[in-house]
Amino acid sequence: MLTALVVLLVVIGVLALASVPLMIRSTRRQLVADVPPGARHPAVGSPAQVWTERGERVLRELAALLADHADPDGAVVGISEDAARVVAELRITASRVAELDHALAAIPVPALERRLPELGADAPSGTRDAVAARLEVARRHRAAREALLATMRDTVGELERARDELAEVVGELAHPVAAGGEPGDNATARLTGRLDALREGLVEVRDVAHPEVGPGTQGYP
Repeated sequence: MLTALVVLLVVIGVLALASVPLMIRSTRRQLVADVPPGARHPAVGSPAQVWTERGERVLRELAALLADHADPDGAVVGISEDAARVVAELRITASRVAELDHALAAIPVPALERRLPELGADAPSGTRDAVAARLEVARRHRAAREALLATMRDTVGELERARDELAEVVGELAHPVAAGGEPGDNATARLTGRLDALREGLVEVRDVAHPEVGPGTQGYP
């Protein structure tokens, strides 16, 4: 009886250990989640679309850089996967900017700004409050949009710098005797940490700049 119990515990332990890689892969798939179906996309040529395209270009360049690179430990390829997660967050952020642009287009700011001073003291207070509230919503939308675009710009700049540093790491790994300076393992670990920070920064700013899109942004009060 005791032997059977020990065997059972060992089997449970082995199954638990075997499930760890599956959970890790599942978590990584969740992190790479892209723009959901039906979400808005930024207009072609808009700042959000341009920053996203630059990020996607970095991914293509990384793929070309690593195409013929021997990477038995998977360290450098792991950086490419981290970069893909950053670009996925760029796409989601660009979709959020598109939502804000759509919401802003539904608020006739110039007309509301002209109307507010025209509302005299005898105008219902509810009307004045409604106009002022919609102008305030537009102001928050613009501020959120600018914050997201600034973060996208900074993220793409860091992503491009990481690409350049990765090119140096690949060169050092290909010629370890001639290369000097930082060891390849340390460099890849540093780049991985930087890419993780970029992705988390995008998520944080996007959560703070959540748009308020609803009935209050449509039509006149």
